[in-house]
Amino acid sequence: MNNTTSYLDIYKRLNSKTFSSFDRIRLMIEMEDINASEEMYKILNEIEDMLRRNKISQFMDIARYRASILATQIAIDRRIPRKEDQLETLSAIIPTLTKTVNDVMKPIEECLTDIRKSVSEMITDAHKHNLIDYNEGMNFTEFIHALWRLFCNHPDFKERSLPILDKISQNDALEILAEEVNRRRSVDRAS
Repeated sequence: MNNTTSYLDIYKRLNSKTFSSFDRIRLMIEMEDINASEEMYKILNEIEDMLRRNKISQFMDIARYRASILATQIAIDRRIPRKEDQLETLSAIIPTLTKTVNDVMKPIEECLTDIRKSVSEMITDAHKHNLIDYNEGMNFTEFIHALWRLFCNHPDFKERSLPILDKISQNDALEILAEEVNRRRSVDRAS
């Protein structure tokens, strides 16, 4: 069984949840909502955990941002307005935090783009050689699994498909294959 990290999952989670959450936090800061600090702390905790589990080194940067937020939540001197300090710290962290997350996502995005291109090329080559033919009566999931097995076992595709599994999990590869087949079918229907 392939134990490769699900970079597709990491990418999707960072891309969708994180940036929308950052926008929500920015809005909370503008409204001077003190709950922004706790929200950001939770988000950073999730991101840090995900990156640490997947051995992505930027988890240490996220831990530092989280520690900064925690430090503002602990009032050392009662004369310092804690709410203002927390919101100031959050405002200062968000740009560097966004850059850190983008730094994590960029190589993953490039890798996924290369994989999508390779999968698309394999689909094109398989069609040229009449090795695949999908009709509407087939179970799509079974078709995708059979197509992936073909790519992993056929001498013309093996050298291109197996290295994909060194970069992403088999489930990610199947998901990308399904997306590319669907995209190809949509283009074919439109023509």
